[in-house]
Amino acid sequence: MSLAAWRQLAGAGRRPPNAERHRLSALKQKLLRLGSMVEESAVLARAVLAVPDLEAAPQIRSGDDKIDGLYRELEEDCAQLLMERALPRHQVRAVLGYGHCVRDLERIGDYCKELAELGEQLLPAQPVALREPILTMLDRCRSLLALALDCVSEEDASAGARLNTLDDLVDKDYENLLAQLMDPMQFSGESLESLLLLVLVLRCIERMADHAVNVSRRVARLADA
Repeated sequence: MSLAAWRQLAGAGRRPPNAERHRLSALKQKLLRLGSMVEESAVLARAVLAVPDLEAAPQIRSGDDKIDGLYRELEEDCAQLLMERALPRHQVRAVLGYGHCVRDLERIGDYCKELAELGEQLLPAQPVALREPILTMLDRCRSLLALALDCVSEEDASAGARLNTLDDLVDKDYENLLAQLMDPMQFSGESLESLLLLVLVLRCIERMADHAVNVSRRVARLADA
């Protein structure tokens, strides 16, 4: 055996047995950082729809570039963990679960950017119809996201059940508000374009909530494994 090969084997033998556990912990912390960036985008998206805050939309677009960069970095981290060496089954499940959470969070960030763009298009129609109940629906969605990130941090197996009630409220908001917007008599003074934009706003919020619930359910499955 060559001296170089011997040194390589010796170095591998000295590798701490819990090295992968530390790397998984680092992966989770980076995932939570991504979640924090997405939360900030959701706050800014609300400002665009509520005030409206004309400076918030450019901040979301700038932040979305950073979210996309961290998303790609996390995907690469997951791939490296899976390819470098054989992991125990529970650690493989954890890496795959975190990878799915990363994609869910990235999609929420995309919807925040879309909300900002819709808010900009709605500027001529301010104050928009149903603004307050739409903002309430968005606030519930933001609460879902915050709870989902708490679940990731605490690895809480009971997360899915706790979030279902709040998700049901978001779904009811979506159905009720959509039905009102589709009533031609209730908003006869509103332009068709603004009503269609509000329908898209509702759809974005509803999808954001679904992705937040997905995160909590993935964490629950990991905790139960």
